[in-house]
Amino acid sequence: MSTLPPIEEREDFIPFGAGPGLVYITLIIGYLLSVLTAAHLTPLNFLVFTTLQVCYIVLHWWLIRNDGKSSQGWQLTLVMALLVGITAAVGLLPLIGLQWDWLLFLVTICVFFLLLPLRRAIGAGILLYVLLVVNLGVLYAWHWSEMYSSLLYLLPAFAFVALFSLVVRVLQYQKERAELLLRQLGESNAELEQAHTQLQEYANEVEELAIVRERTRLAREIHDTLGHYLSILNIQLETISKLQERDPARAAVEIIEARRVTAQSMQEVRNAVAALRPTSIATLSLTEALSQLGKEFERTVPATALTLDLETELPVLSPDISLALYRAVQEALTNIRKHAQASKVLVRLRYEDDALELLVLDNGHGVSKVDAQQQGGGFGLVGLRERIELLGGQVSHGPAEQGGYRVTVRVPGPAVPQTSSLANPVRTE
Repeated sequence: MSTLPPIEEREDFIPFGAGPGLVYITLIIGYLLSVLTAAHLTPLNFLVFTTLQVCYIVLHWWLIRNDGKSSQGWQLTLVMALLVGITAAVGLLPLIGLQWDWLLFLVTICVFFLLLPLRRAIGAGILLYVLLVVNLGVLYAWHWSEMYSSLLYLLPAFAFVALFSLVVRVLQYQKERAELLLRQLGESNAELEQAHTQLQEYANEVEELAIVRERTRLAREIHDTLGHYLSILNIQLETISKLQERDPARAAVEIIEARRVTAQSMQEVRNAVAALRPTSIATLSLTEALSQLGKEFERTVPATALTLDLETELPVLSPDISLALYRAVQEALTNIRKHAQASKVLVRLRYEDDALELLVLDNGHGVSKVDAQQQGGGFGLVGLRERIELLGGQVSHGPAEQGGYRVTVRVPGPAVPQTSSLANPVRTE
């Protein structure tokens, strides 16, 4: 946004628009007084005087047309010098019979204070007054007694015209500044309206993104909670159907366990609706919650040996990180239970180099059904990857080198570990 510099720093500022008519009126009055009161008016001195006046008017008109600006600084200097020269020449015309045109000196001092910076205008005004003294000295043959009265009344006239011109200049400058500020205010209002419109559009986009993100989160929660427990129920119901005739006692135990899982599932649904946090994570530390999840897996799949290798000294984790790691283990164990047919499973959690690394490894069928579903667009690992990426982490999964399947999660964690996370359970949002 442009601003006006102080008036004393603007060498190109000439408010001729404020009073060129007054300048021309003064020139005409001086011209008529000199002609009408001439002691010896002849065609020659009349022609010379008229020519000088016309030249002065032409130079003044040039200044107005160019608004006091020029592509070459020497042009402006030359014009000012010519104005001074014409003023001096007109001042000597009484030697050939014309009346002395002292008003032209006042017009020239007016041009100085309208055109030049203040210090230069004062200097030029002093020089012009010295030229006036020389002019009167020549006309009065340096008789100071005759010059005194003229010099006495012309000095305050010089000062008044200079001050008047400076006031006009300042007023014109203030007018120009006010117009500029008004334009800037209009531009600022337009920019403000545009910014307000953009802000409203951004707010709408953010609201839409928040809705989409919350929908995605709800979808992950439903999959992680209901999907986990429904898969357990499905396995238990299959077991019950097989044991119903040959081992009724075992079937009864499985029915009791199925009821417990159903109750837990209902509780998880209530928690998801209320706070979207599992009960275990809401009340336990991460290692305790993973231990509880491991016990559920062992009860459901007793034929599979589960090894939990959990870090005993973890930093204080945020609820989002704890939930993400919990869901990662839950998703991996659900896939193993449903597809892998593994005999051994390892869940390992480590905190190293200011990062948490989770590994879930099994010795099952590896890439068969798991990759076919997950790589084909299954929601489980896709939702897990989205959840971890929101925390700045990474998820990798695929067949293990020694056989089976592995899921690895790495999430940046706090830089300062504390001695025990058991004393700092993760709270719900």
